[in-house]
Amino acid sequence: MQFRWRWPLPFVLLLLAVPAWAHPHVWVDVRCAVVIDAGTVKGLQVTWALDSEFSQLIMADNDPAGTGKIKPSAVPGVKKGYFDNLKLYDYFTHVYEGKKAVAIPTAQKFNAVMLPSGKVQYEFFLPLNVKLEAKTPFSLSFYDDSFYVDVEFEKKTPVTFTVTGAGQAVVAFKPDKSKSYYGGGVTPTYAIVTWNP
Repeated sequence: MQFRWRWPLPFVLLLLAVPAWAHPHVWVDVRCAVVIDAGTVKGLQVTWALDSEFSQLIMADNDPAGTGKIKPSAVPGVKKGYFDNLKLYDYFTHVYEGKKAVAIPTAQKFNAVMLPSGKVQYEFFLPLNVKLEAKTPFSLSFYDDSFYVDVEFEKKTPVTFTVTGAGQAVVAFKPDKSKSYYGGGVTPTYAIVTWNP
């Protein structure tokens, strides 16, 4: 017998009505490849690993045969039901050019796969066009300041670079207390990218 866990609405729609005091209901580990071409950040290649419980929900709705895999034909359904609405929250992505916030565009090249660990992995690309300057840091982080979704950098290789052309990027990680949320109880960590032409 196959257990079917269904919610009356796609889970992501519930994000619209989350009280400020809520604790996390979904956990996401993030890694990001910063794509740089000729000194310009062309975009972010982002990978999310979702927690096992939420992954089971996605699989229940998109793997009716119980194969343990997300078929290519099922990916559009995952995207529509469990990802597209997150554009309202910039996919929990925060990017700054110096102190100037960078607008987060609609994600491209979305894919979803089931990992051997039993977690669903999202992969998507956020196109940017930010010219790097040696004296202006480029910083990025991933977090949900409603604290409904706990989004954090993964521990092993949270940020990497794909660089075409001259120049070198170096990253350091630093908590930014000016962006603390949840009553000041949670301080996000930013990846601070320094560019050497």
